[in-house]
Amino acid sequence: MLRFIENYDAVLSAVGVSGIPHGTSFEEQYRADLVMRRCTNLTGWPTATVRVGTSPEGLPLGVQVAARPWREDVALALVRHLEQTFGGWKKPAAV
Repeated sequence: MLRFIENYDAVLSAVGVSGIPHGTSFEEQYRADLVMRRCTNLTGWPTATVRVGTSPEGLPLGVQVAARPWREDVALALVRHLEQTFGGWKKPAAV
């Protein structure tokens, strides 16, 4: 994993599918979305997530930023930039 990230400041990946039912994240159709998050959790790399959009159903869409070891400053700077660019948290539309 270190060899993979040595040429990058950070890696961006989707947080996952939008709005899956509670308790279903390990079901076959959702497993692929967990791969990058599992990898960074196991390495202990600093990560941060931020909202970058809204699904057609009105649910938040996010991005995870994973930085090199000991570079929390990079992860936080990138999510700050993404938050400023995409507007950050938004109140959900009334259902």
